Amino acid sequence: MANSSMLQVRTDPNDRERAAEILDSLGTNLSAVVNMLLKQIIITESIPFEVKMHHPAYSIEESVQETKTTLAMEGMSLTEEETRMLTDYSEGKVTGDELRKMIYSSITPADRGEVSEAV
Repeated sequence: MANSSMLQVRTDPNDRERAAEILDSLGTNLSAVVNMLLKQIIITESIPFEVKMHHPAYSIEESVQETKTTLAMEGMSLTEEETRMLTDYSEGKVTGDELRKMIYSSITPADRGEVSEAV
């Protein structure tokens, strides 16, 4: 770039090194990525990625209670164990896949609609 200016940025040396290594493996460098960022700011007239603080609308207890209330309105209810599982999921103690496996393993073949063949 014949007509360019220098931009100095203060950053953690470890972060800079790690980012440089990653960008190098991607075939680019910090300077190119900073220039891409600046171009995207100009094009979008915004920060080109989401920047926000995450403040959940409800506490975990409120979310679980809302789920229980919604189910009750539909004539369904959660057992104490199901409520515990929902709370564990909401707190990140268990993933959705882990929860599905736990639920599926507790269901009998008859509950799943499977018919065993008599021998």
